[in-house]
Amino acid sequence: MNSVQLLRGQLRPALMGLLMTMACITTVQADEGVALTPVTQVPEGVEVRGKQVAAYTWDDRQGKNLLVLAEQLNEREDDGTQSAFVYAAQYLIDGDRPKRMWMLYDDVQHCEFDAALHFDMAATKVTDLAGDGLTQATVGYSRTCTSDVSPNEFKLIMHVGKSQKYRLRGVDRYGASWWDEEAGALRGMPLPKDCSVAGQQALVSQYKEQGTELPLPGCYTDEKDFAKAPENYLTFMRQHWFALMQKQDAEWSQSQTLPQPQEPTEDDETAP
Repeated sequence: MNSVQLLRGQLRPALMGLLMTMACITTVQADEGVALTPVTQVPEGVEVRGKQVAAYTWDDRQGKNLLVLAEQLNEREDDGTQSAFVYAAQYLIDGDRPKRMWMLYDDVQHCEFDAALHFDMAATKVTDLAGDGLTQATVGYSRTCTSDVSPNEFKLIMHVGKSQKYRLRGVDRYGASWWDEEAGALRGMPLPKDCSVAGQQALVSQYKEQGTELPLPGCYTDEKDFAKAPENYLTFMRQHWFALMQKQDAEWSQSQTLPQPQEPTEDDETAP
């Protein structure tokens, strides 16, 4: 191992520790939420499309609620394309006949590259923002059809009752930075702190070589869904979005700074 390799090996653990420390300092604390009870089996009468990946129950003023999350990645078709979907639903468990409150279904069909849709379990949260005993259920997931390592489309969706839905839609932090071996440092556009158009454009002017398309990695497009929503709904969703992106950014950056396996050299001892 030469002196440059040794220096990089020393830098990476130190940088990794610094990144995790910064993440702890800057993480936004969203609403603690309502306590959820994980369940493995859902009652008869609850529809699950695809493979169940999580299910939770909680109580509110309406009674006992159930949230179920499912995903599916299909085998490639004869033409080489691939499809995938996510499914979520909230039920009110009333006696022996569960009543569905709402359903979410999103998919990627006939993707010519690699299709993927996955729930971010850290995004799943139930809140009582008004303090009136009526809860809001929020889920988030990534969606992509790509052949490279790049940020995915990300959606954070809050459901209130049967018909109200509020969304933040943008891109996540997957692939937003990378380790530059020559410089011995992470490269890439930093996580934006302001997702307004003006805030994003200010970053673009500093990192033009990283691209200029909005939204930037870690940001959403707009807040139009919240034009007529209670103010605390948007406050919570902003905080929740940035907390998720900070977590993703720290985890991705850490994965890029971990020491990579060294190629064996002629001087290395080998087993007989």
